[in-house]
Amino acid sequence: MDVKSQWLSGVLIAASLGTVGGWFAAHQQLQQPIARLNLVTPVFILDRAKLIQAIPPNATQEQMAKIVDDWQGQAKKLSDAGYLVIDSTAVVAAPSDLYIQAQGR
Repeated sequence: MDVKSQWLSGVLIAASLGTVGGWFAAHQQLQQPIARLNLVTPVFILDRAKLIQAIPPNATQEQMAKIVDDWQGQAKKLSDAGYLVIDSTAVVAAPSDLYIQAQGR
């Protein structure tokens, strides 16, 4: 084997070992955080008081029903995706990003 082939083989072996070593190190570092995430149920909060306040005073019954159905649809989609959706009356304190926001109306 000539010097060029030996050098190329060495580079390929080193690159392969480096890739495997990097993957193994990343896998080991992420094992614990991923295990903790599997123990946590993601939560969203449905604020019905804000929903009612957001309904225009001159809204028809059909418009009100559509707004409520849209929010219930959002809650159903989140529930189907594995999220726990609770009503804001059951919440003592929570970060604002957990609340389901009304889509542009």
